[in-house]
Amino acid sequence: MFKKLAVLLVLLVLVGVGCQSAEPQDEKVVVGMMTIVSHPSLDAIQQGVKDKLAEAGYVEGENLEIIEGNAEGDMATLNTIAQQFVDEGVDVIVATTTPALQAAYNATKDAENPPIIFNGVSNPYAAGIANAPDDHPAWVLGNQLLDPVADSMALIKEIKPDAQTIGLIYNPAEANSVYLAELAQDEADKMGLTLEVATVSNSNELQTAAEALAARNIDAFLAISDNTVTSGFEAIVQVANDNGLLLVGTSASMPPRGAAAAFGIDPYQEGLDSGDLLVSFLKGDLDLASAEIQIQDAVLLTVNPAAATEQGAAIPQELVDKADSIIEE
Repeated sequence: MFKKLAVLLVLLVLVGVGCQSAEPQDEKVVVGMMTIVSHPSLDAIQQGVKDKLAEAGYVEGENLEIIEGNAEGDMATLNTIAQQFVDEGVDVIVATTTPALQAAYNATKDAENPPIIFNGVSNPYAAGIANAPDDHPAWVLGNQLLDPVADSMALIKEIKPDAQTIGLIYNPAEANSVYLAELAQDEADKMGLTLEVATVSNSNELQTAAEALAARNIDAFLAISDNTVTSGFEAIVQVANDNGLLLVGTSASMPPRGAAAAFGIDPYQEGLDSGDLLVSFLKGDLDLASAEIQIQDAVLLTVNPAAATEQGAAIPQELVDKADSIIEE
């Protein structure tokens, strides 16, 4: 009698264990994806995340629900999106861009939940989120997407050796952009170049800012991964073309939109890599608290010879030969 009861208890335990291991696979995961604005670079990042989820077996409508929030450049709207994600009880927030990360952090810091995976963030330390790669909020993790500013400025000199004055536009409301502008100034000082700066508060001001820089007799534009600049990038391209000014960017997404060249991060790879973090977390294989923030190193040289011609320049053949991607127009 006692043996039969013991066997029955063992079977019940085993069945219970089996149900517990199967239950998470049957539950739908809810992911809140938020960004300050939509433009090709950020779209590529978010697509990379979605592709990684699909590759890992997460299917929208079955075991995955993605709630997307785009603030269209408005910080107040971004804060509202973050709070809505918290109120709706999403399982994890994917914050794309520094403003999105800051909004998500502020909305979750009291409860330290839901967890946040961030991407498209130039400097989480300057943004006030983390102190070091291994010193960050226990519920927050991502990759640092740092523009290769020094290499990009060197690229300007390779294409246009006599360039001495570089024009830069950025939005000072974006912490990442302030940091990148400071890097550009430091590099200009090292290279003996003059950096002329214009600031904007929204993309509607880009053409006027670009024209103001052109009037200061700059020799070339450097476009950093400022979200305001990137969302209205074609306005800067038009001014560069009209005035015969070389335009070099720090993102692989810029030459297809009219920059002559870019030595910059591959945004889609950034999405794939942060998608890996997300999938590992969802599967229980990643402890956000103990993992370190990594620097994204998927840097590509992309050239657009036709755009360079429009801007009165020519891409040296050695750069064309070693380019990771050539935009044909």
